[in-house]
Amino acid sequence: MDTISIVGGGPAGLRCAELLAESGFDVSVFEEHPVIGKPEKCAGLVSRSGLEELGIKPGGSLVNEIKGAKIFSPGGESLTVERKETAAYVIDRFEFDQMLFKKAREKGAAVYNESKLIDLRGNGLFMEIKGHGEMRRSKITVGADGANSMVRHSAFGEKPEQKDKFVHACQTRATGKFDRHLVEVHFGSFAPGFFAWVIPESATVARIGTGVPMGGNPAEQLNAFIKQKNIGAKGSGKISALIPIGPPLKETATGNVMLLGDAAWHTKATTGGGIVFGLKAANACANTIIGNMKNRSPLSDYEKNLRGINRELALHWRICRYARDMQPAQMDALFRKAKKAGIERFLQEHGDMDNPGKFMRKMMLKPSMWSLLPAALRMI
Repeated sequence: MDTISIVGGGPAGLRCAELLAESGFDVSVFEEHPVIGKPEKCAGLVSRSGLEELGIKPGGSLVNEIKGAKIFSPGGESLTVERKETAAYVIDRFEFDQMLFKKAREKGAAVYNESKLIDLRGNGLFMEIKGHGEMRRSKITVGADGANSMVRHSAFGEKPEQKDKFVHACQTRATGKFDRHLVEVHFGSFAPGFFAWVIPESATVARIGTGVPMGGNPAEQLNAFIKQKNIGAKGSGKISALIPIGPPLKETATGNVMLLGDAAWHTKATTGGGIVFGLKAANACANTIIGNMKNRSPLSDYEKNLRGINRELALHWRICRYARDMQPAQMDALFRKAKKAGIERFLQEHGDMDNPGKFMRKMMLKPSMWSLLPAALRMI
């Protein structure tokens, strides 16, 4: 019997495995794809401060350094926030995942590719491993198996309110002319309820994508965005992904099963980014399991250990929901009002792409920002 089984070999699952193996526990990771990090389904933008807080360096996965963003309203109003120093990294997800995979394996974790969970019952995992059915047993199972988590379906059931909490995203890697240090975010009809993005890898190559609610066609919307904005970019194939966009799950531990990463909505609803918060949640998950194995503390402590993470994620969701409910003209007006109030300089000094609670509290202490407080308070 495996002591701990982690279903899913993405960043969150691999980080959790590394920490548990480092503490001396028998841990196995089961990844359904043949190669860790493939296929790539991520925009690959992570905050510098988030990785530094985690003590993780991008290493060989670093593609570009970002200093700010240009944000466009549906009517073309714009805000530009730019710093002198690097604020975020554009990473190669394959290289990043491979780095975490090697760390987990070096600490003693066993990683199995082409290993798909079919069903989960108690401590029994019904697996398909390299095309053959197999029964594994585990004292603790962690579901880090993404948005369509089989662990979540099997152990927790799918709640009706969860079904519409997803965005279908499509991205292409394109050539053109770009400001290599600024990300672009575009709101408009080409990305209803979400946004489109331009993430530069260099001055001539960028990742361009859109996100749409379930039922929409993200590939068509991506083409519409490129055409409408006259980006002049030529794509080289498309990738698509399902992104959990909603509040973090309230229940992430039941019996001997825990949820982690996208499977638990550990993603920022404002951007869809889940790497940093998934890694933070992996720390909380590993610490909870270590406490259970060494001191018999309950796995339900996981929810308590996630409290700070979930507080920020819940705020991301409220901001996202507020933006979704705005009419285009209302968003245009808010952009104009924010620009007049000096939001660009304020965010340059105090902005935090992971933790909006920090700069919202600072807004209340700055008189020039008080005209924006009614909107901020409606968000929170």
